[in-house]
Amino acid sequence: MGIGSSREAPLAFARQYNNREELKACFNGLLSDWSMINYTIDEYVAQGDAVFARGSTSWINKKTGKAMDTPKVDFWRFRNGKAVEFYEYFDTAYVAAAAT
Repeated sequence: MGIGSSREAPLAFARQYNNREELKACFNGLLSDWSMINYTIDEYVAQGDAVFARGSTSWINKKTGKAMDTPKVDFWRFRNGKAVEFYEYFDTAYVAAAAT
């Protein structure tokens, strides 16, 4: 079953991932259930090894046909040129409403 399916919570993808294989499966499931309309970053704030990106994203749920648009903030931490930490923040109520 894909992300947001009737047997899974609509935000099953919104959890911690501990390795690349888990993250790859997340993106595969996300793209099987959702189509991205846009992803816009309006502002970056960087300090030391940390970067915050503020913007918005819009998606359509392929099963329900409902669209959602939400503000979004991403936090990245880099070490030796590689991403070592990532968190994303978005309006989960909009996403859940579009998935059900």
